[in-house]
Amino acid sequence: MKKIFKWILSALYGLVMIEVIIMISPFAFYWYSVYAPTLQGLHRWRATAWMEAFFLPHSVITTSKFLEFLRWQVGSTCFSFGVLAFLVIGTQVYATRLIRGKVAQSWLYSKIRHPFYLSLAVAAFGLLTMWPRIVILVFYLGMLFLYYFLARFEEKQMEAKFPEYADYRRRTAMFIPGEPGGKLFRLFFGWIPNRRVALAASSAVVTILVIGGGLALRRYTIDHSATTLLPEDRTLAISIWPMPEEKIQQIAAEALRDPQVRAALDKEQGAVFTAHVLPQDYGMVNMFADVGTDHRMFSRLSPGRFRYLLGFVFPWFVHHRRERIMGTPDDSYQVVFSRVDEPGRPQLTAEHVTDLTAKMTPVVIAEVKGSSPEPATVGSVTIPPRRSFWGDITMPMF
Repeated sequence: MKKIFKWILSALYGLVMIEVIIMISPFAFYWYSVYAPTLQGLHRWRATAWMEAFFLPHSVITTSKFLEFLRWQVGSTCFSFGVLAFLVIGTQVYATRLIRGKVAQSWLYSKIRHPFYLSLAVAAFGLLTMWPRIVILVFYLGMLFLYYFLARFEEKQMEAKFPEYADYRRRTAMFIPGEPGGKLFRLFFGWIPNRRVALAASSAVVTILVIGGGLALRRYTIDHSATTLLPEDRTLAISIWPMPEEKIQQIAAEALRDPQVRAALDKEQGAVFTAHVLPQDYGMVNMFADVGTDHRMFSRLSPGRFRYLLGFVFPWFVHHRRERIMGTPDDSYQVVFSRVDEPGRPQLTAEHVTDLTAKMTPVVIAEVKGSSPEPATVGSVTIPPRRSFWGDITMPMF
């Protein structure tokens, strides 16, 4: 029974965590054709819909230096070093075991006992900042718990097989030199006589703090995004790049004056909307609407199609990566209007657009050219399919 549970748990973690890797690969469309029903199922009930929300910025550039540094420097660097460390440590472990028939105790293993798990945790943290769904945060935390208990189990086996391992264990840390986690555990939970109860209590507290921290970061992200509320149009306008509120209002208002845009929105009786102001060269427009990008990626695979992945594995080798993804702010924009709904709430107000359980459905896209000093004008207007490129799933609003 334990073995079956272990396989089910591993498959579930793999299903959720691989979403991050798939989202930065050319195969995302094909993966979501299978995975989309899982996310759609989560969004059917308010009790689970919140897990699809994003807690860090992904589709916008915020005014927070902390958030932007976390996203573009810390996250990508952690992923890169985590992957490289995983490869180096894996080579050392298996070479030591196969060639010398011993347990690795040199290099990083002379300081900590489980650098292999640490490298995976660091790489997974980097991925988490790139595709920050709350459900992935929850499973990332679960993965860390799983690594801890798995490491304890492995250590007992190693002591039984190699008696000298007990001495090695006494003189090294488990994951981080100095054992800060162990010190905090003894400080706050050392008074509990039953260790299993203490571990359960500490796990519950850490889970609450991590999820609460994620929700606080989401609120912080929203507060540092360039937005303006248009209550008379039941619309929250969101700019991808920071810009003055007056300019956002001007661009959104010009799009709303177009008869085709107004007709499309009027068909959505009683609905509230987001209006994302995207640069013309914005690289992630498919998150908001399917604009006709070729889905048949396998028919034209070439090494050049994977070149941009280097920006995630080796970010220091790719210049202007942020601009390539987020576009460059100028005076030509695409304004994507999306209907916002929540499960079990047929009618929303504009103030609830950013609720945790909110989900966008694209309605109409307008091209707006020129905003200052020349008057803005609306170019082409497109009615897209009622889905993103990856289907009818919750995508990042911020």
